[in-house]
Amino acid sequence: MDQVAAAQFANFIARFYQNLATQVGNYLHENIGKIPDDSFTILSNDQTRLISYSNTFFALSDTIAFEGADLYFKKVQNATDDINDALKTIQKVDTVITIAANFIALAGGIVSKNTSMITTALTALKGAVKL
Repeated sequence: MDQVAAAQFANFIARFYQNLATQVGNYLHENIGKIPDDSFTILSNDQTRLISYSNTFFALSDTIAFEGADLYFKKVQNATDDINDALKTIQKVDTVITIAANFIALAGGIVSKNTSMITTALTALKGAVKL
């Protein structure tokens, strides 16, 4: 993966994480008083982590690539469209929490260049979306 492609991916994933954080925020706003306080706190904290990872991806745009990154980044890009669509219809707070947590794990895998962590998080995300 060349530096331009890595920067493009970093920009793509950073924007995706911004969008995901916005969706979590919208979910929280729409469900104030409907979801338990502990779930609200968890999601609020996850939203903050998603924003933080978004900023990290923007900052790492020139150094995010690693050997074999093309394959993993393609899998991430393919999964984001499906998951993004699914998030718009999910109503169960536990599912939203699971998805946010797995996106945080995915971000950790990308930042640390841990391919096993990336694969595990993507698999968990695909399973969570089917819940």
